[in-house]
Amino acid sequence: MNVNKCTFPGTNSTFVFWVADWFALMNDKMGGDLEKIKIVGQYLIEVWTAAGMDLSNVEFKWASEEITKHAQEYWPTMLDVARSFNVTRIKKCCQIMGRLEGSLSAAQVLYPLMQCTDVFFLKADICQLGVDQRKVNMLAREYCDHAKRKNKPVILSHHMLYGLKKGQDKMSKSDPDSAVFMEDTAEDVDRKIMAAYCPSEEEKTEGEQAGEAETQDAGKESMHLKKDTLKNPCLDYIENIILSPPDATFTAGDTTYTDFESIKAAFLAGDVSEVELKKGLIDELNKLLEPVRRHFTENEFAKGLLEKVRQFKRETAGKVSGEIRRLNLAEAGKVQAGSHVVFAPIPTAKPTLQEACDVLTQLKAAPDGKPLVLFLSDWTARVTNSCDADVKAISAFYTVFLASLGALDANIMEQVSVVYQSEAIL
Repeated sequence: MNVNKCTFPGTNSTFVFWVADWFALMNDKMGGDLEKIKIVGQYLIEVWTAAGMDLSNVEFKWASEEITKHAQEYWPTMLDVARSFNVTRIKKCCQIMGRLEGSLSAAQVLYPLMQCTDVFFLKADICQLGVDQRKVNMLAREYCDHAKRKNKPVILSHHMLYGLKKGQDKMSKSDPDSAVFMEDTAEDVDRKIMAAYCPSEEEKTEGEQAGEAETQDAGKESMHLKKDTLKNPCLDYIENIILSPPDATFTAGDTTYTDFESIKAAFLAGDVSEVELKKGLIDELNKLLEPVRRHFTENEFAKGLLEKVRQFKRETAGKVSGEIRRLNLAEAGKVQAGSHVVFAPIPTAKPTLQEACDVLTQLKAAPDGKPLVLFLSDWTARVTNSCDADVKAISAFYTVFLASLGALDANIMEQVSVVYQSEAIL
């Protein structure tokens, strides 16, 4: 529904879906198994299609494929984002993964850095994500100041649905009864909605509300775009799902409503009972889900994906099976196997004679017959802010340094293969 609003005829906009398989791996989804994660991604595309998403102005891009194809563009931008912020600022964004600060892995700290990079890699004018990811979107706007980018991305945050149980600020995938799932049967929807929390009056005192506000101000990001002291998930579903499409209506009892405020007022006044409200919601949700159910019953490809996803859910999380890839210069065709590798110093504004002599000494220390390699760590220089992370200054340092080595000992430098870290990694 949100996508259809963004790509409505006349908007001249393209909605890019970033199928974030590498990000799911970093967040340890599906036990870190990338093949399973890709199957889940294909399943999601089938769900969106069956649910009625207008795909005429939608593109699906897989993170693993796009980043690999355009590595020379992606990773330097990510390194620049990383050097622009301190660790404390990045940790504030880690709420997007639902992790407490003390339990974060190094990969999960990398996650917001890459998500920020995505905005610029995808050339997004508008970032349309849930309000729970507002912090990392604001990081992208802050980065524009660091990088002196004129046009900052517009942040278009959507509402997060309440969980169906009392006190749930948002639904939880780990709690089957906290939300309606796309593969739920009509019986599942009936059971969940009839058992859902559905208050008709506010329960919190002003003092409690003030205390909650202080908690949010202390660091808990709000999941909602407007103040709501009722927190009724049934009304939330009616407002943000049932009445979301243009010209939508909602029927409760014998009355059909065209706007949310009228429904809410009738319920709070007792003109619509809780049972009537829930029965109306169940009917409307099943109308929306029925095309999805048919698609996953009649379409063999979709049916097979659903069976695999259900199997993944049943499996206990095992050992992380993500492939470990090491930088192998020989396999990359950069140097011969068994080479003697010497690392050049990190660039500075004033290269010294001592640094050049040290490198020559290390090169001469190679066993007879060993191919010689001089490794220039240009990306490390950018991350550590050497020469203010200026690409031209770093390149100039290495040009001067290599010329100096050749002047000091031309014979040995004729035997040396020079490898740039950026080229080797790419």
